[in-house]
Amino acid sequence: MKQITKLESSRLKHLKNEYDIVIIGGGITGANVLWDATLRGYNCLLVEKNDYASGTSQATSKLIHGGLRYLKNFEFALVRESLSERRYLAKISPHAVRPMGFIIPIRSWFQRIQLFLGMELYNVLSFDRNKEIDPDVQLPRYRWNSLAETIYKVIGLGRKFLKGSFQYYDYANPNPEKHTTEFILSAKEKGAHAFNYLSVTTLKKQNSGGYTVGLTDSISGKKVLVSAKVVVNSAGPWADVIESMTGVTAEKKLVRSKGIHAVVRNICGNECVVLSKRDGSHLFVIPWRGKTIVGTTDTAYEEDPDVFKVKQSEIVDLLDEVNHSFGFAKLTLKDVDYYYGGLRPLVEDPGSTEGTYSASRKSEIFHYEKEGFPGFFSALGGKYTTSRAVAESLVNAIDLFSKGSESSCVTKFTPLLGGRYQNQKELTTELEFKFPKTPGSKIDTLARRYGSVTWKILSLEGSDTYRIPNGEIYYEEEVEYLVTHEDILHLTDFYFRRSGVGTVGNLDPQERTRLDKKIAKLLGWNVDRLKEEIKAVDQRYKWYVD
Repeated sequence: MKQITKLESSRLKHLKNEYDIVIIGGGITGANVLWDATLRGYNCLLVEKNDYASGTSQATSKLIHGGLRYLKNFEFALVRESLSERRYLAKISPHAVRPMGFIIPIRSWFQRIQLFLGMELYNVLSFDRNKEIDPDVQLPRYRWNSLAETIYKVIGLGRKFLKGSFQYYDYANPNPEKHTTEFILSAKEKGAHAFNYLSVTTLKKQNSGGYTVGLTDSISGKKVLVSAKVVVNSAGPWADVIESMTGVTAEKKLVRSKGIHAVVRNICGNECVVLSKRDGSHLFVIPWRGKTIVGTTDTAYEEDPDVFKVKQSEIVDLLDEVNHSFGFAKLTLKDVDYYYGGLRPLVEDPGSTEGTYSASRKSEIFHYEKEGFPGFFSALGGKYTTSRAVAESLVNAIDLFSKGSESSCVTKFTPLLGGRYQNQKELTTELEFKFPKTPGSKIDTLARRYGSVTWKILSLEGSDTYRIPNGEIYYEEEVEYLVTHEDILHLTDFYFRRSGVGTVGNLDPQERTRLDKKIAKLLGWNVDRLKEEIKAVDQRYKWYVD
């Protein structure tokens, strides 16, 4: 029998019987819907059957991008929307984005002309990219790199027919799992309720209007019923499972596309390199926290999303593609420090035959009123960068349904918990003044990781530090803050989603033991419980050998 702590058995005690909106799914879409609806005055509950951001939102290429490749399909509106959304995210959470250069090697004059036009268009569409943005995260315009510059910046690039390269800028989002959770925590601070490890087991329409939602706490096994006027299905790859629970038949088909990434030793410079794969799709080689992320793949996935796994053969194929187009790398399985994969929920018209790579990343919002389910909404498709806009449209639709008119959306300029500062320099100066005994390097590191939340972290006591495989230092106070304030129920939540400590590879055994003991003490775990939790973390570094 696994230990259930006092904290865990009482965690649902503030749950209400009735909410205006119940949101199913704690990925980036659900998190944004919760944040938007809460700011508009709705009384909301978000439930997630695993941990927040543990599905599609942890499987991104860790980029906030305008989607240059959608220009090929003339999806100008999608690109403009993505570029605007990129700016809003930099505005409300500057601590969560970093400017990054992207290099596209050019091997023919035709390609150079074609891409020059694309770059000019991208530049025009992002005319307001630095408006009201912290100087630290402003983006330069694109540039042309000569052959010599290209070779200097990208050592491993094949030289055959190489003419030079274009370099443009988007954002890296070093920890999208944490960023997603920050939307949820920001909403909780404003009075919303949200629970991870709370799954929807039944969903019934009430005769009087509204819905009864049956919930099961996978930690304590407790079962509860809540009722809501509106239900939002933002379960991503599981959206059709939730629909079938109510008995809704969807008009559009949900197609799952599988994407995997590998975190390997550092094989690139400071810029991300965009390579062409043998099948014509593209591959990113992304510098990330002293390591390199390679990805992504894009294959149709037909199985049950609950049994998703990344297979060794898929990792081998991915490394093979990188070695083919980036000859210098010579990557093998030994170089893989961490891997991750996920399912993208794409929306397809019945009878569509295009592959998942060219399927549009447009999002679709459905209200199943005509099917006899008033107040039941689904958000399908979309991508991480545009999730704020998806939530805005969805909450507008809820407004029309509930009140007959739209109220104003303020998520474009309301900062998240960590984004409440003007610019990085001002923030660190104020922190240095308030905490004169704290070393400047520590203040700088924490301010870059957590923005304005650093105030709360530094007000805790702590002297210990933990070093992780890429050389980064984590501090005792930040560990304590994350564990006690951010809904951490399992060790895997801390390692792989809140802190990013475990995502660069397995820690040195001594460091890990110290860290595990610290977390167990904070959460009141006994020896057996800690053993179980450690086993789950170890498991995450093994892939399925097929």
